[in-house]
This record gives sequence, C-alpha cells and structure tokens, in this order.
Amino acid sequence: MIPGVGHDIIPCSGRDYLKLKVELLRTEKGVFMNYDDFLELARKRRSIRKFKSDPVSDEYIDRIIEVARLAPSGGNSQPWEFIVVRKKELKDRITELVKGQYAITHKMELTRGPELRFPKYAKPITETPGFGNAPVFIILCGDLRTKEAYPKDVVLVQGDSIFTSSLASAFGYMNLAATSLGLGVQWVSAVASPYVQTLIKILLHIPKELEIYHMMAVGHPDMVPPPKLVRARDELIHYDYYDVAKLRTEQQIAEFISACRT
Repeated sequence: MIPGVGHDIIPCSGRDYLKLKVELLRTEKGVFMNYDDFLELARKRRSIRKFKSDPVSDEYIDRIIEVARLAPSGGNSQPWEFIVVRKKELKDRITELVKGQYAITHKMELTRGPELRFPKYAKPITETPGFGNAPVFIILCGDLRTKEAYPKDVVLVQGDSIFTSSLASAFGYMNLAATSLGLGVQWVSAVASPYVQTLIKILLHIPKELEIYHMMAVGHPDMVPPPKLVRARDELIHYDYYDVAKLRTEQQIAEFISACRT
C-alpha cells in the first residue's frame, strides 16, 4: 500500500502499484493530467449540429467559462467577455439572423466553380439551422481597447492577429471544457459577419468597444458525428528545416479539401 493523493491509504499491488506510483510522480512534477486522457478528450471534441431539448445547468456553463478565462492571451490582455443567452426569444432572433447570413453565403458560393462550392451552401438553406434548438448560446466578444496591452510596434503590425488569436485560444478551451462535461457544441462563426454582428450587438446591448468573435451553441448531443478526417503526422511535421518534398501540390490540396467536406 502507498499513500494516495488527497486520501489516507490506497490499497494496491503489482501493476496497479506501479501505475499509481507513476501517477503520483507525475503529480509531484507538476503534471496534473494524463496525456492519453487529454488526447482522447481532443479526439472526442466534435461539432454537433443537432441537440436534445434537455437543459444545461448554470454550473456547467460556469465551468466552461472558468476554463476559458484561463486561456493564454497577448500581453495577458484577457480581452474576452462572455454573453450567455438562454431566453428563447433572443436565441430565435439570433438563429434567424444567422439563417439570413447563410442565404448570402449561398449566393456567394454560386460564384465559385462547382468543384469548389461548399456542399452546405451549394443549395439554398430553407430549414432552421440545427444549433437553433440548443438550450444555451455563449457569444464570445473581445474588447478592442485591450490591444494597448501589446508593445507599440506589435499593436501597429500584429495587433489584429494577436487579438484574434487570444480569443481563439479561449474559444478552443471552451470547446474542450464542454466536451469534458459530456456536452456537445457547435462553432457558429456567422455571428461575426458585419450584417449579423451589427444586429446582434443592438439586440443584446453590446457596446461599440466590443467586437463579436464567434458563438458557441451548447447542449446535449442528439447525433453522432461522422469520423473526422485528420492529416497524417508524417505529412505535416518538419525537423529543423521545412521539407520541401512534403509541400502539397494544388491537386493534393483540392483533393484534401474535397475529402474534408464529405
């Protein structure tokens, strides 16, 4: 038997003893999560486009945001503001605005060759978007004034990209946190379009100093997403120098994009 973490004694023997001893050593070294568990969490994170009507507790939403607010940001600027939307009338209005944006997206897709058109928008979208029945929307906004946290030359040259990257890191944390709680999420980027953003900011009283990044629809999954296509490791890792032999041809890129969309 060996001492347990946060407990008096944990009885074990043989392989269990060795496994627990390794975990204790990892904890002593400051590693608080098993890598394999984290990898499995990342693999399970998928976009969900159909939700059950079951409610999501305030506690779960708080947990998602608690993780997100710990995300890295440029200059530790922490530009994020989270707007949690539960009222049905507000969610319905936001859903209709996004649907209106989808109509614009469809018209724009028609200007591309058939082989490049995004399948979802190749035809007019008549049905209500699947995320519309999710019990909770979380709209992530960023305060533009926080860019002043960066060095002056960075503000002038990379201010916009670092601001966006900071919000993206928080949004990624939100995805993983929701997945760890057994929830499904859909990443709704259409809320950032000028048309939708302008009207949502009026609807939700969002001040001009803030910019909408993206929205997360959160709920209990009512679908099983198809397997995700992931590029092979050997194709994308380079050591010391970029391996030009791995540079994909235009045809390979086109084939990959087509495969991603199926």
